[in-house]
Amino acid sequence: MKRIISLLLCALLLSASVLALFSCGAPKDLGAKISVYLGEGVYDLDPTAYAVSDNAGQVISLLYEPLFTINAKNRLGKAAAKSYKIDKKERRITVTLRESYWSDGVRLTADDYLYAWREVLLEPNHVSPAAALLYDIENAVAVKSGEADLYDLGVSAEGYELTITYREGADPKQLLRNLASVYTAPLRRDAVAKGGDFWSKKLSLSVSNGPFAVSMIDDEGGSFVLTRNEGYHQSPDVKNVTTKVTPHQLVSFTFSGETKTLTYDDVKNRVVFFLSDAPASDRSANAKKATAVDTLSAYTYVFNTERAPFNNAAVRSALLKALPREEIAEALVFAKAATGLLPESVLDLATGKSIRKKNEILSSSAELDAAKALLAGLSLSEEEKSFTLTVSDNEDERIIAQFAKAAWEELGFSVTVDAVGYVSESLVDVEDSDKTKKAYFEAHDAKVQVLVADAAQGKRDFDVIGFDMNFYSKDPFVGLAQFAKKYSGNGASFDAEELTEGSETLPPIREKTARPFFNGWQSDEYDALIDKAFAATDKKERSAALRDAENLLIREAVVCPVVFNQNYAFTQDLSRVSTDGAGNFVLTRTKQRNYRKYLDED
Repeated sequence: MKRIISLLLCALLLSASVLALFSCGAPKDLGAKISVYLGEGVYDLDPTAYAVSDNAGQVISLLYEPLFTINAKNRLGKAAAKSYKIDKKERRITVTLRESYWSDGVRLTADDYLYAWREVLLEPNHVSPAAALLYDIENAVAVKSGEADLYDLGVSAEGYELTITYREGADPKQLLRNLASVYTAPLRRDAVAKGGDFWSKKLSLSVSNGPFAVSMIDDEGGSFVLTRNEGYHQSPDVKNVTTKVTPHQLVSFTFSGETKTLTYDDVKNRVVFFLSDAPASDRSANAKKATAVDTLSAYTYVFNTERAPFNNAAVRSALLKALPREEIAEALVFAKAATGLLPESVLDLATGKSIRKKNEILSSSAELDAAKALLAGLSLSEEEKSFTLTVSDNEDERIIAQFAKAAWEELGFSVTVDAVGYVSESLVDVEDSDKTKKAYFEAHDAKVQVLVADAAQGKRDFDVIGFDMNFYSKDPFVGLAQFAKKYSGNGASFDAEELTEGSETLPPIREKTARPFFNGWQSDEYDALIDKAFAATDKKERSAALRDAENLLIREAVVCPVVFNQNYAFTQDLSRVSTDGAGNFVLTRTKQRNYRKYLDED
């Protein structure tokens, strides 16, 4: 879901800083500095964070690189991986990395991937549905649930080679495709250790292994700069560092005075050359001039099933049926009415075609009569009929919320829309080892993301909440796993109980309790379907179990899909702008016509 916010990485850091990108061998002409606008603010540079915005994947894909890639035609390619081989007898995949460097000049190693997977994404206290991308690795599910030690994970790293043991029954080729998700990108152990919980919010600790790195943020002026990572897929000592990444910089538009919203006219007049957000009215007027592509996310409302009346499946189903999805999609312009939970980009693995092909399980138009029939005879108190819909404070989500409010109030509910921004926390940053110098800074988080992440750990402070539900992979299992307690990606709670025997107190026993989907919903029937899909070695059997699982989610109205998201951009004088299989724009090889006209005099 695109947002209209004046600055990429808005309020991520409050002071302008410059990342020391190395530049050995740089030619005099470093290439184009392209004026861009990439959309909404992103408050976190951690690819393993709980993603609640489809734009987060776009930004992270410019900064980080996984082992593999999937292009717009759904073909697997090598990214950071130089080569790989599969040994089916030993259930082993060996991946050799190409020579590539982090943005501070440190060479990328296999341990960077191992660290991100084993000690972050699969760590039991870390919440993220993206953990399901790794579940085909030996012991990954047990590690995530706390039933196995981290070091039992079937991955080892030595130098520039990763050895991955996949679980019995897994399809190694599908695992490779899941490892093309940017959410499996590497992390630097030293950067995370130095910054603790806030490593991804400090520019001084930010290092990237992708084509670009954040080199400057000026919060007051409203600008940012992404600069070429000169060690991307090559040694920084090469004679011409421009060969792997064509643009020198992607420079955001600078706003002055009142916040300005860019329109298509700014593209036409060459104020900005790549615009991936615009007011809804401007999108509608210029829709044919944009490039739009389906993404792996759906804007979705989630009900807190621990609160009345959302603990009643009939109420949830009535709210689900009442939404006019086609009208909402038309108002947003670059969106499609959700006809299920999984978006069209997700594939039925048995056929290789879209999961939605001949499988529409949700009406695109409002079914008010059916919704009213579900509510007939229910005795709801006035308190139960009043609830709050929490959404992010931007044009698109407010548009959707007004449609939802109108539809739900026609059913007799009273709906308050709470459009929230971000929350901040003041922190002390110790600048040197003797701890004598301290600096204060503020870390910012999108409030919706905080509410979702807290709910994943059991603190559910919302009635109904809206966000971009990301599915991370074209594999339907990855998207559907998050609703099953064992596979949710929310890890486990460890509760210590003191047991007594007579007058003697025994040592505490730590009980592991798997956390369910973040709205608290649990179903033995659903869990059994996901277990069946996980164990299946036949693609048809696996696909059938996953279809049944998605149908159950819609039948029980566990969540309320609204629209399938599309990424879009208006461009001017740019060539070689492509998209990947997740719907992200790839700007690595982008060229700008007459770029020297727009370079600084110096």
